[in-house]
Amino acid sequence: MKLIIRTISFLFITVFLNFSYSETPPIEDYDEISENIFWNHLYPGGGWSLYCGYRFENSLSANEEHLFVIEHIYPIRRMLEFLNCESRRQCRLKKNSKFIRMEADMQNLYPAWQDASVARRNTAYGMVDGESWRFDNCDFERSLKVIEPRPLARGNIARSIFYMHTQYGLPIKKSLVDELKRWNKEDLPSKQEKSRNDRIEDIQGIRNPYIDDPSLIDSI
Repeated sequence: MKLIIRTISFLFITVFLNFSYSETPPIEDYDEISENIFWNHLYPGGGWSLYCGYRFENSLSANEEHLFVIEHIYPIRRMLEFLNCESRRQCRLKKNSKFIRMEADMQNLYPAWQDASVARRNTAYGMVDGESWRFDNCDFERSLKVIEPRPLARGNIARSIFYMHTQYGLPIKKSLVDELKRWNKEDLPSKQEKSRNDRIEDIQGIRNPYIDDPSLIDSI
């Protein structure tokens, strides 16, 4: 089966927190990242999808069992709302440099199994009562408005969201802050996450400080 790589972004309800904003831009725009860099340079040896932990190869060959997409952890929809843009096209035509940086920042991009990514649509991250997995062999739970990712993904998600908050001033839902802080403590950075942070710095010149020192999140 031929794999289709595409980006799916979703709604994430938020409110403002205090923030600081860095002017450090990514080297490439999103189209260049998605077409030429993300799979070939960030995951040259393959890897595992965020929500389900499914293995993919670096070539994403036709023999892959699952389809994978590039997932914006902090969703594009909320970025557009924050910048008062009606669409990605409008923000790009306006040459909104902040949106171009946010859209392409690989600290916010993860590989995801397509079905899990679609199931995330119009939901926020959080905890779901019970233990009813939405998919076989994938610890992924979904209620009407909330998805609960597997434990090994939660810290990555928290650190990515807090990074986007402090790097670009993007708001986080106030009621979610404590949950994300707990996820950060319970799922500390793995060797894979640290190596990924190094590769992103090599490609884009940007590090996520919360991967280097998760305790920094306590002060947010």
